[in-house]
Order: sequence, then structure tokens, then C-alpha cells
Amino acid sequence: MALKLLPNSTLALRKFNKYLRRNVKDQSASILRLWATQCEFVFAQQLRRSQQIFAHYAKIWEERALRELLKRFRGQVQRHAKGFVLSSAALLTFDWERERIELESVQEHMDDFQFLERLQLETIYCKQCRKRKQIDCRVEGVNYCCCPKNVTEMLSAEQNVYTVWEPYIEQKRMITWRQEIKPGLFAYKVYVEYPDVTAEDFLHVQIDVEYRKKWDNTAVNLEVIDEDTAKGSNSHIIYWEALWPKLFANRDYVYNRRFFIDRSRRVIMIVNKSVEHPKCPAKPHTQRVHEYWSYMVIKPTTAFNKPGVSFVLTYFDNPGLSIPKYITTWVAKKQMPDFLRQLHQATVNYAKAKKQNETRIIEFWDKHKDPGFEYPPDTLLGYSAEDFTEAQKQEEESSLQQDIPTVSCQ
Repeated sequence: MALKLLPNSTLALRKFNKYLRRNVKDQSASILRLWATQCEFVFAQQLRRSQQIFAHYAKIWEERALRELLKRFRGQVQRHAKGFVLSSAALLTFDWERERIELESVQEHMDDFQFLERLQLETIYCKQCRKRKQIDCRVEGVNYCCCPKNVTEMLSAEQNVYTVWEPYIEQKRMITWRQEIKPGLFAYKVYVEYPDVTAEDFLHVQIDVEYRKKWDNTAVNLEVIDEDTAKGSNSHIIYWEALWPKLFANRDYVYNRRFFIDRSRRVIMIVNKSVEHPKCPAKPHTQRVHEYWSYMVIKPTTAFNKPGVSFVLTYFDNPGLSIPKYITTWVAKKQMPDFLRQLHQATVNYAKAKKQNETRIIEFWDKHKDPGFEYPPDTLLGYSAEDFTEAQKQEEESSLQQDIPTVSCQ
């Protein structure tokens, strides 16, 4: 049976081989393309699987790395939190050690009254007759020079520290000089006499910002924003917004203020200098004045607590724009004298209010603290320990007299 099937099987194989040779030869290109496509598909599947496996492990590694990074960052924040807070606070802290106005830097202005005497001789007194020259107008009670103008003297005059100051304005008990610091910008030196106020009251009015807001209508805003805690410093940082005409933006100032009392020379000096402070950045609706300084030297006629005071004020500020000459003239000749009159009246009113509220200023010092002075009483301006004892004695005697019954006569 197997021998019979063998010839048939051989015949079938021959037919199959013949079929393959005929069909494969004709369709070899198509078969090769199908095979290549199948290989590409299998390779793409393997590549995609490899990418998925790689991405999976990469994700696990990234999460682990991120957790490690956050852990390290949290540890650094915890270690440096205190230093970070201190550094942030330091950005909002004013460096008083660096910015404090030291006496050595302004010592020369303590002698401004000696400078004023020579300034008057050099600029407003005639060298021929020694009488007063007329500045811009005549003031009642002043004996003016009548000598003809000496052209030779005017041409031969040499510039010095005194003659650079030009006499500018004169009114009763007030003379103003000016000196050009920059083109169109002047520093002013003003000499004023107040015969009916005391030096200590005048100092109070100068440094009491709350009181000034009541009498100075040009002070749109006036605040003490910082204070030096060093003992005896008498230093403050002041923010001041000054009212300007409607066509201009208001000017605001941030300045360091300190006052000194020299008992040996019997003078008081108040110094103001513009400064930067982290609590007062520039505001969009105002024009910040970055160049401002002033020196006011106050001298009593007799004693700090007796009527009669004069002062020399030297100041300069740069408003940040070129101001027409007629405006600067108006400010110097109208606004400045008006302000000085308001200042005088404010001092007079202060003295009256203080007298009404206090039997003597020392007796009620704790209840009515005036700014700028120190304890104990023997360090107060114009008073000594003996004055304080006397005030107590007078108060006790006054109390005893009030307790004695009065008998009326019929």
C-alpha cells in the first residue's frame, strides 16, 4: 500500500514545487514587501514597548529625584529661615549709624552769627560812611547810605566767601541773601529777629510736627517716620509733602533732622538733610526733592527762656525743574516773609497756650511733654536743678495760701 502511495506523493510534491516556482517567481516582489512590512511592524512594536519601559522607569526616577530635591530644599529653608527673615527686615531698616548727622560735619555752622557779622560788613554796609545800603526797598527805622555809587569800588571788589552772597530782600527785622549754586537754583541765607518769643519756645515750634500741621496750611502731609534710639541723639526722619501751585505737582521731602544745643556758645542748631528711607519710596502723584539741606542757628538775646531771639537760616532745595524767574521772585518776596510771620505767630500762640495750661513748664512736665528735651530737669534747656526746686517751693506756697480761709470785712 505504501509503495502504491509513493508515486502519488511524489507526483503531488512535483506539482507543488512547479506551482511554487511559477507563482513565487512572478510574485517575489510582493512577498518581499509583505515581509518587510511585517518586520517593520514587529520592530516598531518592540521599540514602542522599550520606550514605554524606559519612560516608566524614568518617571519613577524623576519622582524619587524630585522628592529628594524637595527634601533638601526644605532642610535648607529650615536652616536659613532665621537669617532670611533678618535679611528681609534689614531691607526695611534705616542705618542710623551711617546716616546720623554728626556734629563734626556741621560744626562750622555753629559760628553762623560770626559769619553774619562779616557778611553784613562786606555786602550791605557802605565802606565810606559805614551806613546801610538799600537792598530792594527802604525799611522804617534804618539809616541808609546816601553816598554816590562808587563804580571803581564795585569793579575792584574781589569774590570771596562773603561777597558770593548777594543781598536780595529786606523787610522789618529780616534780611535775605542768595547765592547761585546751580544755573537758576539759589541757596538762601535769612536773618530774622523775634523780640517777643523765647528760644526754647521757638525750638519747640520748629520740631513739633503735629503742631505745625495746625498752623502751616502748606504742609499737606507731615509725619515723623523714624527715630534714632541712641541716647541724646535728637534725630528723626521726617516726611513732608509741601503744597505747590495748581499747575505743578506737590513736592515731597524725606529728610534727616537733628538738633544740637551748645550751652557754652548759647546757641541751638537744627539741621535738615534729604535722605533715602525704605519706608518712604517716591510716590506717583508728587515730585520727590532729592537735594535739600538747611541749617538754622538760633541765638537768644539773653537766656533760652527769656523773650528775644534771632536766627540765621541757610537752606537750598532743588525742585527738579527749571522754575521761571517770576515764580522764584514771588516765592522769595511774598511766600517766604508770609511763612516767617506765620512761624512767629505760631510761637506766640504756643507760649500763650503753654502759660494757660501750666503754672511753670517744669512743674507739669510729665503731663505736657514738649518734644526734644530730656530728663532730669537739670538737663532741660534754660533750667537747672535750683529752678526745679524753686518751682516746687512756689507751688507749695501757692497751695498753702489757697487753703487759708479768708475773712470778709463788714
